[in-house]
Amino acid sequence: ISYAATATGTMTVSTTVAMSCTISAGAMTFASYDPTATVDLDTTATITSTCTAGGAAVITMGQGDRSRSGSTDATPLRAMYSGGDDGEYLLYELYSDSAGGTAWGNTSATGKAITADGTAQDFTVHGRIPKTQTVTEGTYNDSVVVTLNY
Repeated sequence: ISYAATATGTMTVSTTVAMSCTISAGAMTFASYDPTATVDLDTTATITSTCTAGGAAVITMGQGDRSRSGSTDATPLRAMYSGGDDGEYLLYELYSDSAGGTAWGNTSATGKAITADGTAQDFTVHGRIPKTQTVTEGTYNDSVVVTLNY
C-alpha cells in the first residue's frame, strides 16, 4: 500500500489531581501523676499526615470521651476517667505549640493549619496534666478523635 498524503491532529490529554490525605495519631502516655507535686506533668505525642503537595488542611482534636461540663469544640475541657461506679476524673490539656501554649481544639480557628508538601509530616501534640488535682490512685484514660479537614 502506498500513501499519497498525511494529516495530523493533536490529542489533548488531561487530568485533575485531587487533594488526598491520610492521618495517624500516636498514643499520648503521661508518666505517673503525683497529686502532691508542685509542677504540671507534661508529655508529647505525634500526629503524622500525608497530603497532596500544595494542599491546605487543618488538623483538629475533639473534646474527648470524658469532656467536662462547659466544654466546647473551641475551648475543650478534657478529662481522663478512672472507670467504675466510683470513677474519678483527671483533667488534662492538649496544645498545638507548647505545653501551656495554644489550646488545640475542634474548630478551624483552634486547629493546626498545615500546608502539605506531599511527604509524611509529623506534628507534635503537647499534653499537660495540671498540678495538685485531688484524685485517688488508679489508671485514667480518655480517647480523642483527631480529624484532618481538607
